[in-house]
Order: sequence, then C-alpha cells, then structure tokens
Amino acid sequence: MSLLDVRDMRVYYKTKKGIAQAVDGVSFSVEPGQSLGLVGESGCGKSTMVNGIIRVMAKNAFIPSGEVLFDGQDLTLLPEKEMRNVRWRDLSLIPQAAMDSLNPVYPVEDAFTEVLTLKGNMTKKEAHARTVELFTMVGLDPDRLGNFPHEYSGGMKQRAAIALALALEPRLVIADEPVTALDVIVQRQVLNELKRLRSELNLALIMITHDISVVAETCDNIVVMYAGKVVEKGSTQEVLENPLHPYTMGLENAFPDPRQQDKELISIEGSPPDLVNPPSGCRFAPRCPFAMERCLAEEPPYEEVDEEHQHGAACFRLSETLKLQKLAKEVETWQPA
Repeated sequence: MSLLDVRDMRVYYKTKKGIAQAVDGVSFSVEPGQSLGLVGESGCGKSTMVNGIIRVMAKNAFIPSGEVLFDGQDLTLLPEKEMRNVRWRDLSLIPQAAMDSLNPVYPVEDAFTEVLTLKGNMTKKEAHARTVELFTMVGLDPDRLGNFPHEYSGGMKQRAAIALALALEPRLVIADEPVTALDVIVQRQVLNELKRLRSELNLALIMITHDISVVAETCDNIVVMYAGKVVEKGSTQEVLENPLHPYTMGLENAFPDPRQQDKELISIEGSPPDLVNPPSGCRFAPRCPFAMERCLAEEPPYEEVDEEHQHGAACFRLSETLKLQKLAKEVETWQPA
C-alpha cells in the first residue's frame, strides 16, 4: 500500500468571476521513503494541491471531490480535530518562505517549544533537548537557539524550517519551493541536507518546484502539472530523458544544462489559461506548437506507455514522441506563427 495515494483530487476557489478550477482531477502516489517532485510554472496548482492534502487552505478554497489516502485513511473526510493530530506527527510542511514558520518577535526556539509541547506532549525541558538535537541534525549551532529569526541568514532560516518540520518525526514531508529564495551555493547545501535526512530517517518527500534541476537532484519520481492538470508523470530519469508531453519538452528547453554550455534557452510563448473559464480540450493546446484541431476540442486521456517506469502522459500525439522531441529542440518550433 502507498503511504500517500491522491485520487482524482479537485481543489477549487470561489472568486468574484466564478469558480476557479485550480486543481482539477489530479492523481499520484508516494511510497514510504520515496521522493516525488511536483513540477510546473507558477499558477499550475502545485501549492494548492499540497495545501489541499494537508487541508490548510484559503477561506475561499474547497474540495468538491477526490480522495487523499494517507496510510489508507482518507484525509478529506477527517474532522478538523482529527486532522490536527495528523499534521506535524504524520505529515508536515516546509513552507516556501522560512519566515512563514518563524515568528519574527520571538526567539527561534519558541517555535520549537510550541510544537513539541502542544503537539508532542513534551515538557519544556524535553522540548529543549529535542530542539538541540534537531539543530545539530540540520547543521545549526544550538547556541543560536535564543536568536531571533532576523539574526539568521537565509540558509539558516531554511535549515530551521526543515528542523521544525522534522520535530515530531513525520513519515511524509512536503517541501514547497524550499530553495527558491536562496543563492545557488546555499541551495546546494539545503538540497544536500534534505537528501541526507531523507536517507537517514527514511522520509517520504514531496518537493514542489518550478525548477526541473531541483527535481533531477532530489526526486525519484516526477509529476508535471499544467493549469491544474497532470500532463505527465513517471520516474524522474525516464521523464527527463524521454519526455512525452510537449509541455515537459518546453520546460526542459527553458532550463540551462551545465553539460551543454552552448545550449540556447527556449521559452514557451503565452500564458497559462484562466481557470475560471479554462479552454475546452487540452489546456496546453493554445500554447502548444504541435496542437491539432482535436486537441482544441477534446481533452486527451492520460495513458501509461512504460509500465516499468510508470511513465505516461495526457497527449493525443504519444505515437509521435520521437518526432516531437526532435522538433521541440528547435527555436523556430516555439516562435509564434
């Protein structure tokens, strides 16, 4: 049984213009100790998806349908009181901005004390000992426990956020863009820290990012999202070496490869659709250089083409993958007609 099994999940927002279909029929699973990358450009539904999983959503958000099975239990059906017992203990979140989990007017240790005493039922003495242990685990000096968040560097704040997420030894950690605001050297340090901790603690990890290179570095499997839909998923190596969906091909074109210093970066023209009134058919079709009339009228079903790597995509042109991969590497392919 999977540790986490998300089935046909939908998360919508009530807006003045109507209902925004931010996450619309997403399915994926995470095994114990496995790492999964959720990839896509801003606004594709990644953060909304995981906020729906842990049920920490905006007031205008709701879940109309779908299941989130954590260890066989559907989290969407749990009363809020029971759901509070799941957060931190079984699954936890490393927020996109480390300051979101650290109160700027209290010493950093206070955040740990609060979690460990209220959620972990520890005494203050036990909470202090555990906090020292957590700081040491992520490479922070315990002597800095009494400092305020503004006295920490960006990398230190992110390490503290990681330590806080691990405070009650959860089985699944969700990292929401954990290195976006950091310089590349600190990014590398934080990613290496996450990899080490995942291995040592046998953690399952969901990494949310728009950066394919982060997923390549840290994740076993990958889910590519566009406009609230899953367009491709599979093992990270297979998806990156053999992308099936034009959107995945476009994402790869937009990121530098240090092995190809003369590689020209190619952008995907246009913008994601309005999810209050999404286009019929494939939601990527208006920006896709390979779209056919059928793509504009019908939504392509998700098809698995490689059972070993659980690799599949939602595209009507899967039989032409090699041809499309070659064309996708040409700048002219992505230029507006």
